[in-house]
Amino acid sequence: MNNRWVALAVIAVSFLQCTLNWFSIVPTFGALMIEMNLGYPQLALLVGIFVAGYGIAHIPAGMISEALGLRTAMLLGIAVLTLGTLMSAKAPNYDLLLAARFVSGVGASIYVGSALGLTAAWFRGRELGTANGIVDGIAFTLGACLGLYVWIDVVNHHGWRDALLLAGLVAAVTFVVMLFFFPTPRTIAGNGVDRKSLNIESLKRIFGNRNLWVLGVSFIGGYGSYFTAAQLLPQYATEQLHLEAHEAGLLGAILLVSGAIGGPLGGWLADRVFGVIPTFVVACLVESIALLLVPQLGLAGLQVVAAVIGASTIMAFAAWISAPGFYQNDLEVSDIPTACGLMLTLSAIGGFIVPVIYGWFISNVGNNAAWIALAAASFLTTLLCFFAVSPKSEDSVQRTLLVDQ
Repeated sequence: MNNRWVALAVIAVSFLQCTLNWFSIVPTFGALMIEMNLGYPQLALLVGIFVAGYGIAHIPAGMISEALGLRTAMLLGIAVLTLGTLMSAKAPNYDLLLAARFVSGVGASIYVGSALGLTAAWFRGRELGTANGIVDGIAFTLGACLGLYVWIDVVNHHGWRDALLLAGLVAAVTFVVMLFFFPTPRTIAGNGVDRKSLNIESLKRIFGNRNLWVLGVSFIGGYGSYFTAAQLLPQYATEQLHLEAHEAGLLGAILLVSGAIGGPLGGWLADRVFGVIPTFVVACLVESIALLLVPQLGLAGLQVVAAVIGASTIMAFAAWISAPGFYQNDLEVSDIPTACGLMLTLSAIGGFIVPVIYGWFISNVGNNAAWIALAAASFLTTLLCFFAVSPKSEDSVQRTLLVDQ
């Protein structure tokens, strides 16, 4: 196995700690309700405050990666995430727990930006989409499953505070592994992963790149519809099909786990078959059709649709997030974390406004119209990507920047 696949394996394992510490708070909710006398709004805010820190920090995190170098920034992100988790485990009250979760979200943002940059440093022009699909699909999903499901038993056996401490310990061990065992790519033209390159020229390259803005906005609908379905499809099934809670909850699990298939497939299609933008468009179109079908189906049909929504959206994401790495004429490797941060920040708008749109349609028009609205949001914003110049992955193969050690 050559060094870039070793590097990808280490990055993928490190992604497990990120999403583990992201979602491991959920199994603690029952204990928190008792110990801190919390209600559902307070628990929802614990989830939201992490995402707030994660979303707000995307662009600053990319700049940190440029200022410190990708590898150093990744270590910093893991360290901040670990600190936030340990603060959460020791928090004496709800306000400090909120603050700790915000810190964790910021750390996750720094980590993810630098991890995407390091993946591009090893794979730019050489299966970059596939590599991102493995990290964003398989590794992200497995980490989330650890946090949401495996950590239920950890909380039950050790209590919520020790469970969070153990999750923080996993992050700390990952820090040590990254510090001593992560192979450093050697590059042509000295464009190394620890190069400190934050300057006016790099900011001009990123924020003056029209393609990044267009692609970021084009995923607002698909991104927002995915998170709306992931959170509200089980509730819809409970109310409309009168399912038991565990049956409805299984829909959310299916939607999440299916991303482990969609991510690598989307990356491979972007690399080898269609290219970045066609893969993104096809996957978002499939997501839109699946969303349209939701009100017409029973439990078995919803299980299939949940899998399709989860797989197709992560398929789209794997191609979409690879785009900065393929714009080799416009961006340097060190620009990629901030470029990805810009795109993620724009797409995150959908995570806020699309659920609001869904709620308005549910209250004022009905279920059918609400799911049609989600499908329309995904489809219509996707069309905007045709105003971007499509990166050519085949050109990247001919213009490889990196060589294996």
